[in-house]
Amino acid sequence: MTRLLAALLCALPLIAFAQTAEREAPATSLQQNAEKGWFFYEQAPKKEEPVAEQKQPAPTPPPPKEAKKEDKCKDPKAWTADCGFVDPGKDMAFQEKERDALLQNMSLSNNDPKAVEAFQYYMRWVMGRASEVANLWYYNTVQNPDLDASVNQPISSFGLRLMTDVRSANAQEMYAALKKEDAILILFSRSDCEFCHSMAPTYQNVAHDTGLPLYDASLDDTCLPGMTANCRTGKDSIPPAEKLSVTTVPALFLYIQPSTWIRVATGVTDSATIEGRIVSFFSAYRAALLKGISNGSQGRASVDFSDADKVSGNQKGVTAPAESKLPTDDDVKKMLGDGK
Repeated sequence: MTRLLAALLCALPLIAFAQTAEREAPATSLQQNAEKGWFFYEQAPKKEEPVAEQKQPAPTPPPPKEAKKEDKCKDPKAWTADCGFVDPGKDMAFQEKERDALLQNMSLSNNDPKAVEAFQYYMRWVMGRASEVANLWYYNTVQNPDLDASVNQPISSFGLRLMTDVRSANAQEMYAALKKEDAILILFSRSDCEFCHSMAPTYQNVAHDTGLPLYDASLDDTCLPGMTANCRTGKDSIPPAEKLSVTTVPALFLYIQPSTWIRVATGVTDSATIEGRIVSFFSAYRAALLKGISNGSQGRASVDFSDADKVSGNQKGVTAPAESKLPTDDDVKKMLGDGK
């Protein structure tokens, strides 16, 4: 017992020290934590950077489709001589570009039929345009005698030579159509006009060949010999002559009711030429009516010479393939009736 008490007494200082240390430990911990602020850990954790979303690469666009040759060739800027001839329409600059390129290609290419053919197509287009312009030029010259130098010197220009081979194969059909329209020929003349007297038989021959009545519209009071049956004089003839600008006689007009006047001759002109003009000018007049073309002015009838080749008998054939080949023996036999 005595020993137990002695041991407890020896242990008391140790127990007191332990209790004192236990009481002081929390205060020290709180003090340290207060100095650190609200961070209750040794080091603040690093902020995690947000992972940037990786953008998907834009899809690679497909390579541009190569323009078809037909589309490229229609574009004046993209056109090259390899395209061959393309109708330029009303684009004068495009026409010049084609002309120069095709001419150069033809001239510098060695024994190249395609290069020559391309320029031939261009020339065919040029000749077609020239033909239309020439017809309009001819028509304007006849309608306006001031443009016709031959009116002042008819003998040297025309020579009064008959040209019977210029008649159109469709002349009779045109004359029949004119008769249905009650068309007539009207000659403006004067009794003191030498050429009026000398040309009277020619105009009568034209009336006979065409079957159209011929009227003499004398600008004075005297009718031409042999034409008194169908004759109108001064007071009736002068007003129409003034409106039609008949500044030179003889002047022959084709009149189509109710109000169409087409001049077909001024001065000395042979009958074949007059009849050819009647067919040509009336055909152009009818074509303009059918197409609704209105290009007449100052008493002139509207005309369309764009299809003048149809009057001559030419018609459209077949369309040639891109790569044309010669007919085979079987093709020839079938065509000639020797095969089945």
